[in-house]
Amino acid sequence: MRAICLAMAVVVLSHWCCAQGQVKPKPAELLPETPHLVFVTEYVRELAAIEDIRVSGQQELKQDPTAALSDAIHSSTLFQLELGSQIRMLDGMRLNPPYDEIVPVITEGYAAKIALFQRLSDICSTMLAGPEPGVDYGKLAAEMPKIRAQLDYVDQSLFQATPLVFATLIDPKANSRNQADHLIITRADRDKLVEDLNTDFGSKIDAKGQDYTVTAASVLKAYLLKDYKCSDEPWN
Repeated sequence: MRAICLAMAVVVLSHWCCAQGQVKPKPAELLPETPHLVFVTEYVRELAAIEDIRVSGQQELKQDPTAALSDAIHSSTLFQLELGSQIRMLDGMRLNPPYDEIVPVITEGYAAKIALFQRLSDICSTMLAGPEPGVDYGKLAAEMPKIRAQLDYVDQSLFQATPLVFATLIDPKANSRNQADHLIITRADRDKLVEDLNTDFGSKIDAKGQDYTVTAASVLKAYLLKDYKCSDEPWN
């Protein structure tokens, strides 16, 4: 199941990024493997950072609906800066097989989103500048919902990789019943991840109908609270 989920995410994002010319090289093979807890902790931080920008953008729009175009430029720029920072952070990480494709899949998705946010910002800037000869403003306006749909598509693809992010924490060693029921992290480590998720996302992490970013955080929390024992708990 893990392999199937990862394969789906790889195929979807690789197809998208190739079509957009956004495929990034994989991290250098000589990098040492990143501790899985470090990777998952960074993943949680990235989800929270993206959600913070989204919420801030919504608040700006409510305060002054007439500034929708300039607010969109502001939010798009913040998204690009944050995603660029996240790519640079993840480019310094590497996971061994069978998880070696997870980091490239995520960074390719981030790169695709940067390109889409840049296009959205460009359109808003053109419309905000006022009438210019030869500019088809109707066509530009019609392109904006298409960009939002493409962003949703990439976010959905990134969301599909979340179970694999959690799977990096599962200890492959089987118990006496030939089941992998332990995590490679301690109970304190697990509790800290859950605490971070609760702090960063608040009550909406347990609410239905959230966007893909919050849903990814919710799925990760649910997996962490499943019936897995931690590394400092007894084996059967």
